[in-house]
Amino acid sequence: MMTARRSSLLLLALAGLWVSTACTSKPDIPKATGPSELGLSLQVLASPDVLNTDGMSTSQITVTARGPNSEPKAGVPLRADIRVNGAIVDLGSLSSKQLSTGGDGRATVVYTAPPGGLSGNADRGNVVQVAFSPLSGDYANAVERAVSIRLVPLGTIVFPGQPIANFSWRPTEPYAMDEVTLDAGLSKDCPLNATAPSDCYDSPTLQYEWNMDDRGIILQGRVIKYQFPQRGDYFVKLTVTNALGNKVSVTKQIDVLARP
Repeated sequence: MMTARRSSLLLLALAGLWVSTACTSKPDIPKATGPSELGLSLQVLASPDVLNTDGMSTSQITVTARGPNSEPKAGVPLRADIRVNGAIVDLGSLSSKQLSTGGDGRATVVYTAPPGGLSGNADRGNVVQVAFSPLSGDYANAVERAVSIRLVPLGTIVFPGQPIANFSWRPTEPYAMDEVTLDAGLSKDCPLNATAPSDCYDSPTLQYEWNMDDRGIILQGRVIKYQFPQRGDYFVKLTVTNALGNKVSVTKQIDVLARP
């Protein structure tokens, strides 16, 4: 009888100890995952970053998206906006306001300057920003990035002592596989004391480098000939270097038509 009673008390004591342990033990807490696992950084570059307000001058803007380990991030959807003093406005235009990064983590958009800057107008230091924001919810904590582009009146010499990069092409509406002649004869060199376009001149010392739509095809020469392989919009970049080693680039869009 005493043995049975002691066994009951022992079982009750053990049960109480188990309840006490269960109530005071710390629950398993999942390890926190910091935002670095979803981190996204954007780098934005514009070439050139100074444009005449002629309604035609363009700047090619390249956005590079990288992950937390600096690896290129493909397929990142982005929205582009033009801002002046923080407000979204349509001062000038963008070739696209929604874009996505490619396999190398890069996306490009072309900004075209607005018209209205007549020669001789005062340079008021007008600046627009082209801002890019990731659209995916996974990157909600990513910081928006922007690049500034200065707008100047026609005829304003922005960088005395540096060349002016400009080019034309013919035919102006080529078909795929047409022989297109690209001519950098509109480019000029400007002395250090230049104050107007009339102070700039043709110079045999200028060097010309052509990047054919960032396709890894680099050509040299003032006048070149090229065949665009298929229909589409091509962004051709011309870089002009003068005898002082100063470089200026301009990017223009060439629309290539499908051969009928």
